[in-house]
Amino acid sequence: MYKSEFLTQRLIIREYVKDDIRDFLRVIRQPEIYPTTYGIPRDYSLLRAKWWMRVIKQNRREGSAFEYAVILRDSGEYIGNVGLINIDSNHAHCDISYYIDSSKTSCGYATEASMAMLDYGFYDLGFHKINGVCMSINAASRRVMEKLGMKYEGTLRQDLYKDGIFYDLDRLSILKDEYYTIRKVEN
Repeated sequence: MYKSEFLTQRLIIREYVKDDIRDFLRVIRQPEIYPTTYGIPRDYSLLRAKWWMRVIKQNRREGSAFEYAVILRDSGEYIGNVGLINIDSNHAHCDISYYIDSSKTSCGYATEASMAMLDYGFYDLGFHKINGVCMSINAASRRVMEKLGMKYEGTLRQDLYKDGIFYDLDRLSILKDEYYTIRKVEN
């Protein structure tokens, strides 16, 4: 069941609209974003951003990924992206993906947005497992996944080649029953 919008305490998580492209580029081009992400290119052009917006819609239609704009409820400001990607319905799992405006880090927004995605993935979409992958040098991203209750599965040694350097990737995951246990304790 596809959902177009989620509300959390501080966030609106919604489908991208055409008018988001300027704000998307403002955030994605921040120099702090590129060095610790494995799927975002260095030079993000307007042409590439338009292409990516089309890919998001196509992925949604195909059910292969659901990516959303993260908006502050109080100001309406675009601050990042969150989504469930690499959906494998045959094996009931996917990956979580997120990034947040570098001026808004350490505020808990990535964790809050990602928790909404875990709720969606487990309760609505019926996944059995949700994975997370981050560059090993990205301690902040790993902390987000740990706050979500994800467990470390291992390091993919020198799995990413970026700017002439091989980087390690850390893989974490959470199973449905683990997540349900965490959510029961919180509620």
